[in-house]
Amino acid sequence: MPPCFQNEIHIHELYSHNGVTIWYANIPDIINAFFATATYHKSLVGVNEIFKKQDFRFPCFSSIEIETVNGFKALKKQVEWMAGRYLIKQMIQTLFLPDHSLEKISLGYREHGAPFVKNHSQISFSLSHSHAYTTAACSENPGQSLGIDIEKISGKPDQAFLRTAFTQNEISDMEDTAVDIFKRWTIKEAYLKFIKKGFHESLHQVEIIGNQIFHRGTPVPIDIFSQQIQNDYIISLVSEALPSS
Repeated sequence: MPPCFQNEIHIHELYSHNGVTIWYANIPDIINAFFATATYHKSLVGVNEIFKKQDFRFPCFSSIEIETVNGFKALKKQVEWMAGRYLIKQMIQTLFLPDHSLEKISLGYREHGAPFVKNHSQISFSLSHSHAYTTAACSENPGQSLGIDIEKISGKPDQAFLRTAFTQNEISDMEDTAVDIFKRWTIKEAYLKFIKKGFHESLHQVEIIGNQIFHRGTPVPIDIFSQQIQNDYIISLVSEALPSS
């Protein structure tokens, strides 16, 4: 059964394979549940808010995390960051650290921005958000590399975007539909997280041809999972292929 937590936040469990589990949840639901007041999500247009620990119904962020979120210049960025951070902390607590409070689960960032759990770096996870949803993935296999991305499927991207994001080989291989374009884009973003480089790697050095990833022209032995959710979102997971037991 999908889990429910404080104030009935409903978290969907989408996928569990090869030791990897995916959760996703609605950002407004999370915000409504953990804020002591329900005002911050009403309008995401505007400057940042200054948050204090008493603004939350239950302890979920450390003083350093609250200081970090108060440093963001836009309320939208603050809300997305807090929702994603809550989801991954809840997932890590449930799957790995049941004796730790959310407030005490501390995340850090590596050189190119890849997150890790401080004092528990063997826990592999990835997170992403887009519009009204945030998603996270964790692996039960210590050190297993993975990356996840979620995107809202809007109108079909224009040719300028396609030429920036994809090689001509990829464009020729894909279907001329928004769904297929966004699917391949989420796979590419998930792979960039998988290699822990993000956009520090050239988009054209990573090609999605069929259901295979090529990095700098070499096929990568990797597991790929994509699924459309809520009609107009797509989640893609890239994870290290492990030998069969």
